[in-house]
Amino acid sequence: MLYQRILTAIPLAALVVWIIFFQPSSVFFYFVLFIVLIAAYEWAKLSGVQTILLKTVFAIFMVITVWLIQQYAQNYHLWIIYVAVLWWFGVTFYLKNAKPKAASSDLNVNKLLAAFIVLPAATLAMRDIHALNQGAYWLFFAISLVWMADNGAYFSGKKFGKHKLAPDISPGKTKEGLFGAIIATSLYALVASYYFGLNIEKSAFLMLLSIILTFISVSGDLYFSFLKREAGVKDSGNILPGHGGMLDRIDSVLAAMPVFIVGYNWLIVTGA
Repeated sequence: MLYQRILTAIPLAALVVWIIFFQPSSVFFYFVLFIVLIAAYEWAKLSGVQTILLKTVFAIFMVITVWLIQQYAQNYHLWIIYVAVLWWFGVTFYLKNAKPKAASSDLNVNKLLAAFIVLPAATLAMRDIHALNQGAYWLFFAISLVWMADNGAYFSGKKFGKHKLAPDISPGKTKEGLFGAIIATSLYALVASYYFGLNIEKSAFLMLLSIILTFISVSGDLYFSFLKREAGVKDSGNILPGHGGMLDRIDSVLAAMPVFIVGYNWLIVTGA
């Protein structure tokens, strides 16, 4: 399984890096739309949509929605991002004591509607980050920060984990793992501050933002674990050998990107 995961991860990571650093924001946007197409299909499955046709229709409709917002609602898409940020903070508090219902294949419209908050906002946020000055580097930092949090949580949890973070949703996650993720991302943000040439105040703001993103990224992971438990499935799909589905790989990124662009604008651009 590990060998299969590595074989999938290496070319996938290389493709993502190539798109981020060597393609314009317009190309990057359409690349993300393709990912959204797959993610929306899997989301429909987790929401209880049964037929391939209906899942495909939902996925296409989602892509069209995001494209229309990008093309014709530029003056409003920041509000979509703000709504998603509030939604993710609400989800973070909700998951603290949430317990998944018994697994069911019944259609859940509320879960489908949540996709219209999460997927467009994450796509637009990544597009906005990529279009910044040094945008490719900021986007890579934001995405790799999520990876850093995941790895920090894994190794810290494996070594020191004793107290469950959300046992009813994801028994493998521990509070010690979360603490390890915070340490890892804080150190990573400190290195990034030096690379981006930030002053002391903005470096402190970037570290603060990294801690917030760590919590939100964990919430993203837990939220999709919650959906999968209620749907009675282990993975959101099987498109990525050794990894599961697209949502299994981008769950934390979907949560973190809107928060990052808002935090960047508030703390790094207009900060001290």
